[in-house]
Amino acid sequence: MFILIIFHVYPNKEVISLKVTQVEILHVHRRPNSGQRPILVWVDTDEGIYGLGEAGMAYGAGGSAAVGMIKDLAAFLIGRDPFDTEAIWERFFKKTFWGQGGGTVIFSGISALDTALWDIKGKALSLPLYKLLGGKVQKDLRVYASQLQFGWGPVRGGKGRKEEYAEEARKAVADGYDAVKVDVLALNDEGTNENVHVEGPLPRGIVRRGAERVAVIREAVGPDVDIIIENHANTDIVSAVQFARAVEEYGIFFYEEINTPLNPPLLKKAKEKINIPIASGERIYGRWGYRPFFDDHSIDVAQPDIGSCGGISEFKKIAELAHLYEITVQAHVAGTGVAEASAIHAETAIPNFCIHEHHQKALLPEYIGLCAHEYRPVNGRYTAPELPGIGQDITDMAYKESDRVLVK
Repeated sequence: MFILIIFHVYPNKEVISLKVTQVEILHVHRRPNSGQRPILVWVDTDEGIYGLGEAGMAYGAGGSAAVGMIKDLAAFLIGRDPFDTEAIWERFFKKTFWGQGGGTVIFSGISALDTALWDIKGKALSLPLYKLLGGKVQKDLRVYASQLQFGWGPVRGGKGRKEEYAEEARKAVADGYDAVKVDVLALNDEGTNENVHVEGPLPRGIVRRGAERVAVIREAVGPDVDIIIENHANTDIVSAVQFARAVEEYGIFFYEEINTPLNPPLLKKAKEKINIPIASGERIYGRWGYRPFFDDHSIDVAQPDIGSCGGISEFKKIAELAHLYEITVQAHVAGTGVAEASAIHAETAIPNFCIHEHHQKALLPEYIGLCAHEYRPVNGRYTAPELPGIGQDITDMAYKESDRVLVK
């Protein structure tokens, strides 16, 4: 018996050939409401197709180092085919010498440029990014309102009184969210971080204040809205375990960044004493950084930031590795609309998605004005943009309010 297999070749599609011609880095001026400086990149090609990316290292200290890192890495890109993301990523990692040391600075630089290359690929093929990453695994994405301790709305300000926490939670639920995240230990009764110390055994008053804030949120939102407790790694394993026991009764969805990620075995010790799922990852970089947490299953929800974990390429690999360990994934998102759109696409294309973070900063006019498209969840759900690439652009405001560096 013979089986005849016929392959049809359709020669009507021209082979796409692009070369990177220049990279422009935009270090946006300090946002007055948040005090932070977003870092955006624009990668140009010889066919006029450009891609956008964003570095996650834009808050806290060190943004200028990320700008310098992108500048140095950009030199490796000139003349390269932007479709060669694997080869370029490996070159960033192996041929910079410091890439194999990991860390926030180099991985933020890689992340911004890698994301921009994926944006170019999507635009060149006239396809939304999620289709290039494997297609739509998630029809839509469940979303939570993040960082309620700063309020939920276009004005940012720390909250002190427990009644304020309840009020901000009600606002988020009224906007359609069925999950909220809040750091109830970070701020004092006046809503500032002055003299707030939450390491080691916690005084009873600190525990009570935090637990009361959780209690009023639960009362305000009812039994079916999920509450996520954020710690920003300000706690350590002693205080995190102590506080977890004080709030377990409120049905916490997950407990985030409860200690420094620099000593992985400690998280495992804490997890053994905590009856709440553990999340972490915004300060963990690349597959190598996540592996010890996956090996001992001390993380239940991994939270790589596409702007600092290694970009779209590395986010996909981290998610695949997490899937092997039956760990779910939520992209950490705390940037502009470029970061938001990138995360929506990446999460849409993975099977082990957990929930999407919509940060309070995304509601601020000073952030909204930097991007052409304002993607907002509808009834607490996101759907991936159908525009080519990441489906985002930047505005004249972003250019006018930035220090710019050009590499060509």
